[in-house]
Amino acid sequence: MIHQLENEYISVKINQLGAELCSYFNKQTEREIIWQGDPKFWKRHAPTLFPIVGKVENNTYRLGQDQFSLSQHGFARDQDFKVLHHSSLSITFQLTNNNQTKEIYPFEFVLEIQFSIQDKELKVLYRVFNPSVENIYFCLGAHPGFNCPFEKHTSFHDYQLKFEKSESSDRILLTPSGFRTGEREEKWLYGDTLSLSEELFREDALIFDDLKSTSLSIESPKSNERIIVTWNNFPHMGIWKPLNNAPFICIEPWNGMADQAELDNDFKEKYGVISLASQKSFECAYTIENVQK
Repeated sequence: MIHQLENEYISVKINQLGAELCSYFNKQTEREIIWQGDPKFWKRHAPTLFPIVGKVENNTYRLGQDQFSLSQHGFARDQDFKVLHHSSLSITFQLTNNNQTKEIYPFEFVLEIQFSIQDKELKVLYRVFNPSVENIYFCLGAHPGFNCPFEKHTSFHDYQLKFEKSESSDRILLTPSGFRTGEREEKWLYGDTLSLSEELFREDALIFDDLKSTSLSIESPKSNERIIVTWNNFPHMGIWKPLNNAPFICIEPWNGMADQAELDNDFKEKYGVISLASQKSFECAYTIENVQK
């Protein structure tokens, strides 16, 4: 089922399956900014990555003496969430552990995702609660895709990412299979601007764990609008698009990332994993805003 939020500036749609954002429509420009899921390139729009981000080797992970199977980016994106609250400006979805999730992820959890709009800003808030008597462990990430180029008279390479702060950030390198190599390209991202091109993504996603910025914008000198993405309590960032001239880009705030190849560490020791104590909650959020320059 598709649910809608709306005010005088924007209309937002969210699919109850996966609690997935599938539309942000700017009424003033009459433009859709969210990727519409053409399966030729990528069938999704903005999936939630939980309880892992990226891949575990052989789709298997170890927890103590036990092994479990878990596919890329986890299971939340394919689960039917419950609607807790819905108004014209806000909606909250909830997913809890069940018999199916326990077979592949043995922890008890409550995952809530709240979407709310104010003027042209859409806020997506994630909250994880631990109802059990023991610590739980998880990773959590966002994966929104944005149409790019914005307008027909522009092309992808006309656009750039403008970071909030000047960066001197290492790029985390990946194997051809999408796992971390354990190596970095130091100061790969230098300054506050990254010009977009197909070539940037020849070796898969751009992944960073040391950004100073907590916001960036997608913009072009040839366009009079920009998309601003901000994030809070997400220490890692992935930036990705498929090749073959796919007309979109994903800006992905993360807690956690893919396994390092052949490391074979316990799930509790995964890079970026969150340890949440009994009866405690964890929150992180990001916002999207489409504005005129």
